[in-house]
Amino acid sequence: MKKILWKIRYYFRRLKGVDWKGFKNAIDYAHKKSGKNQLLLMIDMIYCSLKYTAGYVDYNEFEFYLLNSKERATYLTLGQSHKITQLFNDKEALQNFIYKDRFNVMFKGFVNRDFINLRETTANDLQQFIENHGQVMAKRPKDYVGRGITKIYQKDIVDYQELYDRLVSNDQTLVEEFFKQHEVMESLSEKSVNTMRVITFLDDSNIPRVLVVALKSGLGADVDNIGQGGMYTILNEDGVVERPFIDKFGNHHSVHPISGKQLIGFKVPNYKNLMEQVKQACLIEPKVRYVGWDIAVTPDANIEIIEGNYTSGPFQIIPSLSKDNTGVLPEYKKYIKMKF
Repeated sequence: MKKILWKIRYYFRRLKGVDWKGFKNAIDYAHKKSGKNQLLLMIDMIYCSLKYTAGYVDYNEFEFYLLNSKERATYLTLGQSHKITQLFNDKEALQNFIYKDRFNVMFKGFVNRDFINLRETTANDLQQFIENHGQVMAKRPKDYVGRGITKIYQKDIVDYQELYDRLVSNDQTLVEEFFKQHEVMESLSEKSVNTMRVITFLDDSNIPRVLVVALKSGLGADVDNIGQGGMYTILNEDGVVERPFIDKFGNHHSVHPISGKQLIGFKVPNYKNLMEQVKQACLIEPKVRYVGWDIAVTPDANIEIIEGNYTSGPFQIIPSLSKDNTGVLPEYKKYIKMKF
């Protein structure tokens, strides 16, 4: 009964914020991909939102129009991921993840880039910081999915007071030095930092479990998030790319459209050791047990944590690129004791 009530509450909360134009576009997209009747697809989307808490984005990203009920039940949805967050992440402890500036302080052993908080500094401090680093990234402390991020070059600045005032008024008060990544990671796309989304869960025995690792890459933008124009794939257990990347339009990429780099066979350097470092980070705040870490690789092949997403969306191999139409949910169920 509790499971049903949770689904009903979650469904109506989501229903209030539905983008109806986006819903219609999703139906059109599914129709073009599957050739199925649009009315039947609309009914099926509504059914999946009730049965699996799968919104229309989940429905299309994970190609539910290709799957039967047994296969659909293996795919993690945004609603299910949200439920894990609600059950296993302490609300008070989450504040250190919600605010990126607090996060940088808490995880200073894994955050080595320099940063300042404009609400605690002046325009002169900002000027000194930028002159020290040449180029920086300004971020909104509470924003997510790559939004609210601006790259700033020293050579383009005319008036530091005007820049300071503009950033503060736009709430871009976290300013970080521009991160230099490992040359192998940079070879994917020079303009963006190409990160891994490492989703972990701290089990009942306080053992960190790596549930899934996605490799992200930019497609011409400064960020690699799929929602901001990037793409991702799922890495195998050795940190090797076995399947094409996908972008938000459902396109598959075996060769990087910008860099021309061959993607299949790409290997993240020092991968096994990087995963061990991520597990160490999981233990710093044990009250937040479910985290999607955005991890960059330093030039000396160690981790640099960009941020910890306490409510990570699902990442998994899509059906058209899988061998058996099986999502990541069976792996989650090994360690997360709840009713999905």
